[in-house]
Amino acid sequence: MGVVQTTIVPPRSARVYVKRDRIETLAGKIGDYRAVTVIAPAGFGKTTAMLRWADVLSESGRSVLWIAARAGIDSLETFLEALSQACTVAGLGVASTDPRSWFVELGKRSGSAPILFIDDGQLLPKEVHEFVEQLIFSSRDGLTTVIASRGENEVHLARLRSLGYLLEIGMQDLSFDAEEASTLLRQEIGSKPTASQIQRMISDTQGWAAGLILASQTWHKDSLREEKPERAESRLRYEYASYFHEEVVEGLPNELRNFIIDTSILKELTPSACAAVIGQNEARHYLDEAFERGLFLIELDRELGEYRHYKLFREMVRGRLTKLAPQRAAELHRRASRFYAESGNYHLALEHAEQSADQEFLATQIENLAEQMIYAGLLQRLDELASQLPWQVIEDKPAILLAMSWRRSRRLAFSSAERMIEAAEQAIEAKVESGELDAYSARQLNFHVRHRKLMLEAARDNMVAVEEGCGPLLADLGDDHPYLSCTLLAQLLSARRELYHFHDMLRLEGELRKALARPGSTFASIALKSSVAPTLVAQGKTETAKQFLREAQEIARQRENEVPGLGALPALPMAEILYECGELEEAGSLVDQYMPSIRQWGFVDQVASGYLVRARLSAAEGDLASALSVLEDAHLVAIECGLDRLRAMVVSEQVRTLIKSGQLEQAENLFYSCDLVAEGEPVPTLNPSRLNEWLALAWLRIEMHRFRLVRSRKVARRWLEFVRRRGAVRSALSFELLLAEIAVLAGNRSEARRSVRSAVELAEPGGWVRPFLDEGEAIGSLIIEAYGSGPILDNPVDRFADRLVRSLKGNPQIEDEDGEEFGPSGGLSLREIEILTQVSGGLRNREIGDRLGLTEGTVKWYMQQIYDKLGVRRRPQAVLRARQLGILS
Repeated sequence: MGVVQTTIVPPRSARVYVKRDRIETLAGKIGDYRAVTVIAPAGFGKTTAMLRWADVLSESGRSVLWIAARAGIDSLETFLEALSQACTVAGLGVASTDPRSWFVELGKRSGSAPILFIDDGQLLPKEVHEFVEQLIFSSRDGLTTVIASRGENEVHLARLRSLGYLLEIGMQDLSFDAEEASTLLRQEIGSKPTASQIQRMISDTQGWAAGLILASQTWHKDSLREEKPERAESRLRYEYASYFHEEVVEGLPNELRNFIIDTSILKELTPSACAAVIGQNEARHYLDEAFERGLFLIELDRELGEYRHYKLFREMVRGRLTKLAPQRAAELHRRASRFYAESGNYHLALEHAEQSADQEFLATQIENLAEQMIYAGLLQRLDELASQLPWQVIEDKPAILLAMSWRRSRRLAFSSAERMIEAAEQAIEAKVESGELDAYSARQLNFHVRHRKLMLEAARDNMVAVEEGCGPLLADLGDDHPYLSCTLLAQLLSARRELYHFHDMLRLEGELRKALARPGSTFASIALKSSVAPTLVAQGKTETAKQFLREAQEIARQRENEVPGLGALPALPMAEILYECGELEEAGSLVDQYMPSIRQWGFVDQVASGYLVRARLSAAEGDLASALSVLEDAHLVAIECGLDRLRAMVVSEQVRTLIKSGQLEQAENLFYSCDLVAEGEPVPTLNPSRLNEWLALAWLRIEMHRFRLVRSRKVARRWLEFVRRRGAVRSALSFELLLAEIAVLAGNRSEARRSVRSAVELAEPGGWVRPFLDEGEAIGSLIIEAYGSGPILDNPVDRFADRLVRSLKGNPQIEDEDGEEFGPSGGLSLREIEILTQVSGGLRNREIGDRLGLTEGTVKWYMQQIYDKLGVRRRPQAVLRARQLGILS
């Protein structure tokens, strides 16, 4: 029987070849090797690539032999006959069908070695593989053999690999990259598809050549229809499915075919996962066989037997399984879910439970895994799945209800969280009565109930309840629940900060470090470190706070893909610290990146930090309107969620910004319209909180700018004494600065300088620069006056003060008062001369303020400066003295 012509003649390509850099580069390498393997599943363009190489090598003068195994090569005899005829066609002298003569002839050849291309090598019988192996080793450099196959062939080439004589070309080398795929699709379709449609085809096919051609054909079909078919994105096209079924699945042995079908539900194929799904121990054998056959498996770790299905192939097989055998598919997903749950892969365990379409099974899996998922940081995913289930499925599952309550507390949905806790308590009680829960299990669940109630109170900002409840629960938990202990410690430390209870902070810091060292606390440490940082800052321990936040940021960065937005917890407190220390650019970057995602966590401190920094950044740039707009947004959030502490902070900052912009009346109206404001002077009561401090700061600013200086000084003094006694360093700084401004307005500059010096001493350990800059010209001038001249001592406070002076002199709003002496008390600044000029024209303080964009109180403060420097006490005397000195014309 003669050899069919198509067996030895390279086939004609059905379409114009798309030139590809990788294929062209390989063409130049192939002739330098004794053997080349081209291994890839069906449709990856093996034949097209070899045709191109054959053309290039032929043009370079190399003899090319071509044998297509698919065209009738079924024995060594037919192979040798084909080889002999291929030699004749190529003009080679070897024409014998005797294998031994082949080995002798090729061993004698000199000059350029011929290239033997064997297509579809997986179809060759074993005896042919053995002959080809002998041929490769016998011919040495007298022949280059290129074998293309869908899977691994039986030619043993390990020795050639070790000697560097083997070139291995795989799926990655043949896959089209985005640019090549786009060129091919444009060539096949033209310019009609949009760029996004082209990108979708490339994404779907993952560089698979046959897939790209099929995609172009289906696009043609769809474009001819008046009504385009609607398809779900996950539904595989018929053209792809039929190709895979006919070319790959149809001819497989039953056991291997069933294995491929059953394991198509898995994203990654490992021997243990596959064994759990198919219920057999031969999974490793089937995996290796499927890979060797080229059944669209991508190798992850060959030694461990780990693979994954090619995307489109998996979709086709899984789609048919789900459509034709839904009950079988559901059971396979249940098996996979149980396997991954036992392995600790909770994401995949719940994903398969969801795909089983068995609501009761999904609810049971969530109930069993709820605690572990929370500890792994997957509370949001748990809540998303549980929320899709009917109430009657979850109402008797306390772990689910408690998890959902915590999620709602974080989202500041307080009523819903409360209902979930109540339902969980009822479910626990019912299970105890029915005997489903023993005493120990019920006690553990009740710990979780108490914990969720405290998390709800923390979200509501009820710090008194949090402080009262956290200590006893921490004692009851002991070392058994590190995650819960970490979250409780975080809230307890926050509560202590808000209530100024710093008396046993060293003991609590010891508890904190102990909790962080416990196994299972890694994820919880993000929230714990993020929550404790503001408490450390309040005590002036800024560097320790930064260290905690950096550590939390690193852990959050590693988990960002699993838990989106997690980085906001440490990032926003870090932004506030950076702002206070004068690192505005980095602070702004953190706020811009993380502010949008903070609401999902429901941490009041982080929400407050984000809005506060964003508003102060705008104010620092002189954009007071934007600052007020940010604060208005924060005010709405505070009202919507019932967060009184946040509301107090926002009102205080709004008052400050309005006064700074010269709108004292608006500031006063805003303050007294707030229902948080009590009657009388806001002195620290028996148990004040930071909420009271924020309101007191706002009240003091209004009072001092109304020149009610005696009462404002008295209240500020009371607060300063209180916060100093409690160890609230950052709070003490705020009141010292206000007392300095009050002293200036009262004409007591020596007292003002004393307060400023105390403020500098408080600020130095934390590196707090912005509190001085943000207070404005009054404080800035005092700093320059106190530290701007004279030697700088080699101590931390003086070095910090020098940094402040340099920052203030770089601020165009602050004038350096060094220079020519105009009078007995020193020189007038440009701003002071400007105000004195307005006074000489007969304008009142309010009118001067309106013209210069200053508050009436600020103008009065400048007038005190002018009086001191000119040695006078009245306005007419100041004008007269300035004229005498030549300051005014």
